Amino acid sequence: MKQKIGISSANQTLEILEYIVLSGREVSLKEIAEEIGLHVSTVHRYLSSLLEKGYVRRTPNGLYKPGFRILELSSYILQSLDLREIARPYLIELMENTKQTVHLTIRDGYEGVYIDKVEGPGTLPMMSRIGMRMPLYSTSFGKVLLAYSPESFINEYLKKVPLIPRTENTITDPEKLREELLKVRKQGYAFDNEENERGIKCMGAPIFDFSGNVVAAVSISGYYKNFEGENGERLLRELLNTCEKISSAMRSKA
Repeated sequence: MKQKIGISSANQTLEILEYIVLSGREVSLKEIAEEIGLHVSTVHRYLSSLLEKGYVRRTPNGLYKPGFRILELSSYILQSLDLREIARPYLIELMENTKQTVHLTIRDGYEGVYIDKVEGPGTLPMMSRIGMRMPLYSTSFGKVLLAYSPESFINEYLKKVPLIPRTENTITDPEKLREELLKVRKQGYAFDNEENERGIKCMGAPIFDFSGNVVAAVSISGYYKNFEGENGERLLRELLNTCEKISSAMRSKA
């Protein structure tokens, strides 16, 4: 049995819930206990709470599977992300006009999270997927989301997040990154000059809501040579135009 020491009951409960959801099948009390590394009696106690709240269901044969409360909460989250619905047609248009992979991203804590992705036959295949988390400091969209965050958050970020090099171009000096963020905010867009992945360049720009706050970022990514010279300037114009359209749509819906 795996040993779990010093983990809070909340974390243990969440581990149990995640295991049940991610297993993709009905699981037994004994299996959960062995996999999580807790005593059966402890797991049973936490499962009782999850059952009571509707996060877990028990089948007639005594196995456990996800409850409908998860779907209910998920629907609330998706409703709050109506940004996706608003932005989607503009993201498709941007992909078609640039022939680059397009991402819509939000900040969650110290990371960026893809909430939408659009690619087509002419775009470079990428490993990114909706829900995937990425660093802020080494990506164009991440720099945008970081640059438009409160100064107090930026200070906290630079103190707590290690700037680990992902390529030889990654900015790993906190003061240089701070200078980069000031530049991003001044010009209204950011570049990823093969800082997150070799051979891949990206450019990102902010999405503003009705109150003028940045709520997301849009980026286009592709083979580095596509972002050079006049074509790179054209791609930037397309990106900024798309972000303005989405921001305008956000304001009109408010």
